[in-house]
Amino acid sequence: MSAQRGGGARGGRARGLRAVVAAVALLAIAALTGCVAPAGGSHIVVARFGNATADPVVVSLTGLKPGEDVVLRATATTTEGTWTSRALYAVPPTGRVELSSQQPITAPYVRPDAAAPFWSMTGPSLSQSQLERAWAEGAVRIELTAEQQGARVAVAEVPRSPLAAQSVAREVSADDLARAADSAGAALSADERQALPSGTLYTPLPTLVHPRPGVVLIDGDDDAASGAFAARRIAAIGFPVLVLPAFGPEGQIPGSAALSVEAFDEARAWLARNPGVDPDHLVVYGTGRAAPLALWFAASEPQSVYGAIAASGPTAELCASSSGAPTLLDQGRPVPCASPNSRIADTPILPLNRIPGPLLLACGTADEQLPSACDWTRAGADERGPRAAGETLIAQGAAHELTAPPMLPIGLGGLPPATAQATEDARVAFWSRVTALLEGAIGP
Repeated sequence: MSAQRGGGARGGRARGLRAVVAAVALLAIAALTGCVAPAGGSHIVVARFGNATADPVVVSLTGLKPGEDVVLRATATTTEGTWTSRALYAVPPTGRVELSSQQPITAPYVRPDAAAPFWSMTGPSLSQSQLERAWAEGAVRIELTAEQQGARVAVAEVPRSPLAAQSVAREVSADDLARAADSAGAALSADERQALPSGTLYTPLPTLVHPRPGVVLIDGDDDAASGAFAARRIAAIGFPVLVLPAFGPEGQIPGSAALSVEAFDEARAWLARNPGVDPDHLVVYGTGRAAPLALWFAASEPQSVYGAIAASGPTAELCASSSGAPTLLDQGRPVPCASPNSRIADTPILPLNRIPGPLLLACGTADEQLPSACDWTRAGADERGPRAAGETLIAQGAAHELTAPPMLPIGLGGLPPATAQATEDARVAFWSRVTALLEGAIGP
């Protein structure tokens, strides 16, 4: 992991975060787990830092027979099926295996990792809605087992509450937005009313006492990077989120506009009027194909949008096709866009220096969906100027879905073990920066 323009520690920021968690856990395992048993038997010790599926854990094994390898298995039972992982470790003379510091002999990961049995699991092929039910909406029960010489020697049960348990979701209809616009005195035309989107508002639990920065999430990604996961993660760390669809329905040119400037503005204004939202500190979030939309709104409406988060996507407003199909409409007219076939050097980068508040740009150098993702990110950082220091995350070896919440075994299937682990490290680093950006935007 490295940070563009000196914006953070090189080569292992996320691993450093995990190491800190592991060190703290070793000092407090008994207090956190309550499952350290008397000497004389084998045990799996799981230190938990929260009970939600995205909260970190530290796993260690004790009381094992030295000199005999141990097989550690994880099995997750969800509403949509079962996920499993398997790793083989050598057992040192102490009889203790610390996953945070010991490299496995064989495993779906290549380096020590205190939580690897959780995020490295694989499971059934699911639709997007099934994936969200399994890992965002439903509770998960995880069983860890340790085996030596083919015999089970230790078992630990780890219940995990869903991301959805940390927020309240409610649908926001086009009629809701229209009524709010009427109440605010906005004069919407019939066409503007017709173009209003429907969305979903996620608010944190417990209910906010003081207004906090709000996030408009433009949802244009699938799988683990989708808005359903990102919005629940943002709400879980204490910030309200309004999710809007980015692109047109099935049957249109892929990536063609479903969102207009007027529709976004009404949705943003609706969120700003929410009593739990600080209207002066609104942040726009987009990943993948929606990343340039988030950046366009932040750069074009600095009087209304305070900051932006964009990952794994271009930093220019590109057309949806080489024929010029737009990704955004303004008063019914296409917003100018560049050919997706042009070189980055020949493409006008969005004026990110206009964004008044914080900006987070992120990419993975092994992005399998957009191999040029980090070239776009670097171009955006150059356009941003000196403020890009500390705002740009270049995740070495990470794949496309680095914005998925950490700890979840989704969006990693089919990746080489080293790439999967680098992507999980990137997720830890990305969400640490998202949290810092939003907390830093809290007003006095």
